[in-house]
Amino acid sequence: MIKTISPYRKLHPRNSGQALVLIAITFVVLLAFVGLAMDVGQLFIAHGSLRRATDAGALAAAAQYRENHDINRLEAAAREAISLNGINPDTVIVEICDLNDPDPDLCPPSGGFKRKLVRVTASAEVPMSFLSIIGFHNFPINTTAISEAASMDVVLVIDTSESMAFDAPPGNPLRDPAYCNNGDGNSIADPPGECQPFQRVKQSAIGFVQRILDQPPELEEDRLAIVTFADGYSADLDLGTHFRPDGNPRWINDVAEAVNIILNLKVYEPGICASNIWRPDAGTMYGPCRNYSEAGEYLGLYCDYCIAGPEPYNNESWNTSEPINDWSPYMTTNIGGGLRKGAAMFGHETREDTLWILILLTDGLANATDLETGDNLTDIYTYPIGFCPDWRNLCQDNDTTTRHSASNDLYDADDYARDMADFAACAPLNPHPDCATEGQGAIIFTIGLGDEVINTYSGTPSEEVNNIPYGAALLRYIARVGVVGNPSAENDPCAGVSDYTRWCGNYYYSPGGNELFLVFEDIASRIFTRIIH
Repeated sequence: MIKTISPYRKLHPRNSGQALVLIAITFVVLLAFVGLAMDVGQLFIAHGSLRRATDAGALAAAAQYRENHDINRLEAAAREAISLNGINPDTVIVEICDLNDPDPDLCPPSGGFKRKLVRVTASAEVPMSFLSIIGFHNFPINTTAISEAASMDVVLVIDTSESMAFDAPPGNPLRDPAYCNNGDGNSIADPPGECQPFQRVKQSAIGFVQRILDQPPELEEDRLAIVTFADGYSADLDLGTHFRPDGNPRWINDVAEAVNIILNLKVYEPGICASNIWRPDAGTMYGPCRNYSEAGEYLGLYCDYCIAGPEPYNNESWNTSEPINDWSPYMTTNIGGGLRKGAAMFGHETREDTLWILILLTDGLANATDLETGDNLTDIYTYPIGFCPDWRNLCQDNDTTTRHSASNDLYDADDYARDMADFAACAPLNPHPDCATEGQGAIIFTIGLGDEVINTYSGTPSEEVNNIPYGAALLRYIARVGVVGNPSAENDPCAGVSDYTRWCGNYYYSPGGNELFLVFEDIASRIFTRIIH
């Protein structure tokens, strides 16, 4: 008998149960993978969110560190910033350098430059979806960010020309620098000297310096340098253009020293005219001098040899019988020289990873320069001194819209100042094509003080040129190149702003000394922080 075998074999009940178990296990495993993938994805998303929130917290803490607040204030700022980013942290730990227990990530190596570093560590717990089934309800995560309240090298370049006493009207003794420089003040509230607006310039600058140098010297990460400018040739610290306090480049990190230097600055104060006549045979030179009436009233600065007169021009021993009409040694606003020395500071004990800032304050137009190669102060045939046009006016070409190269006969004090602005702010490598030179890459802020900055004439001749003020137009240019090292007019933050009393970009105008506090405060508030790790 032939048997046939069915292709469908009936499963034994025991085998059927095993298959069902296998299928169930497979589904469980698949669900576990899906659930685990969801939890891991949620974990990565939460970690990324916490990392961004911690970065924000570190920046907020650094901003408070910049303001010299204590660690509790730093922690509160960090926690608030993290919460505003949608994270409710379990812990927030803020750390700064502790010299008693130095952390290599926050404290400089021995002898290294100090930096304002803040480390923020935040932790939170991420709720699990699938893993909670097996008892893992939350998973802890933490992130760390180190931020820097950018350490700064700041150079203050301050005009000390005689017009810094011009708040007093003509005839008032306080207009005489020999009188107002000798006021008996001895504190920040009442600085030495009574010259205005210069006394308020000193007070405002001191307030700014106290914001910058806000730590004890041994902990201070920021540095300050001070340059003053008046004429372009005098070796006297209070007359020429010099590093302060001693004529040598010096970085300062002690606020008491910086305050003392600023307190003792003086307005330009040359000798009395009767004793200041240029006599090469006596070893003296000519230049500005203080002129008084027979009654002793101060009449202002004068220049004995700048304009034609019977003596000393006909003295044959001086090798000239021609009167010389040369005003180049009379001018006392060497803006270009101040910028040149200020920019040179960044090449002294250079710190590459700090923020380089130069702040220029002046109350007039550029009308003097440093000496030109070949100038000899005792040889009138090398005059005009400095980079002044050959027709020997006030070292200006009477046109705010022109710019000349140094080889051009029309090159003047305004051109020189613009070139020195490029030297301060343009990039050291591959500078913008409009830059006159490779520069230091510093950020520049300019402050114009008083009516002379917005006058639309140079003084000789007193004629308007396109109704553009000489001083303010120059300061706007310096501020423009000082924003990003780009002097191109296409990138001018002040484009379209015809009112030269308006603040724009890095340019500020102050009608008087009282408003300078607001200007310096605004500049200080624009110093920002950055995440470094």
